[in-house]
Amino acid sequence: MPRVVPGRKSITVVFTETDYENIKNLAAKKNTSMNEIVREYTLKGLSGTLTEENIDFLAPIIREQLSSLLNPAVNRLASLSAKTCVQAGAAAYLSAEAILKFVPEEEKEEVVLSYESARKKAVSYMKNRVDLE
Repeated sequence: MPRVVPGRKSITVVFTETDYENIKNLAAKKNTSMNEIVREYTLKGLSGTLTEENIDFLAPIIREQLSSLLNPAVNRLASLSAKTCVQAGAAAYLSAEAILKFVPEEEKEEVVLSYESARKKAVSYMKNRVDLE
């Protein structure tokens, strides 16, 4: 049970293994307790006195937190984009097949060439964002 000092309150904070090791190493480097390191950086953060000296310590924590917040949205957008590409490809293929069924035999090669040209322009557009004109 932690020692309670009159006039002070205590809280429990959970860190990742990496963060815990970083705090432990910093405490050893400064020859102080881990509690004192956490208290010092918390108070500096609350008072707005974070400096270049401790930004290297905080940057990985901030990066990890941002990543955990943004990754689900990024993954969802990638999934939606992939599904859209599959649907667009299926629609293009079905359109080409339908057109080929109604075009006279002597004009089918022109339809295939038009389809291939449109496909190549679409790929070029997606790669380079080139004007279609």
